[in-house]
Amino acid sequence: MDRYDITMEHNEDSLIALSHMQYDLFCTRNFIARSLLSLVAIAVGAVYFSRFWGIALVAYGAYLMTSTYSASNHTAKKLTEAIKASGKGFPSSRYRFTDKGIEITFHPGKEDEEKLTPVGYGEILKLGEDLNFLYLFPTPNGGYCIPKTKLGEKQKDFVKFVEWKTGKKFYRRRPSPLQRIRDWLRERNSEPEHL
Repeated sequence: MDRYDITMEHNEDSLIALSHMQYDLFCTRNFIARSLLSLVAIAVGAVYFSRFWGIALVAYGAYLMTSTYSASNHTAKKLTEAIKASGKGFPSSRYRFTDKGIEITFHPGKEDEEKLTPVGYGEILKLGEDLNFLYLFPTPNGGYCIPKTKLGEKQKDFVKFVEWKTGKKFYRRRPSPLQRIRDWLRERNSEPEHL
């Protein structure tokens, strides 16, 4: 029995969001090391701020602190460029959540439609959530993106269902103030103009 049937049309933003969540969930050591290194660089640079290399250390520490997602952005950009170069357009997927697992179809309804082996809920390693998407990762190298807009009022029930079936909780990333402003501006720009 189908519990939820969701179609996802990827775009550049969804691929970036997926890569950011992948980094958050699977690169904790990298994040901790990067944070510690940036703090040390800033502290040592502040002590020797009167010298050129002290200023350079502070600048490097600040760069490390603010460029957390630079590697994941690079990966998402390369993937986006490859998709655009292929001329086939961004991928689409259909996820059918049943009591037994997740049935996944790539490019549903198209000539190159491909049905994958169903993914059991026990295979899901980590779950993530941000402002726009829910994420399911069966491997550290790839995951599935579920747009919250497709769930509508069923979002809370869907989250409870997936958490119950997988035995895991959704990691919820809180957007930074800068991300909130950017998202607000995007929503505002996409609203219809009122005369």
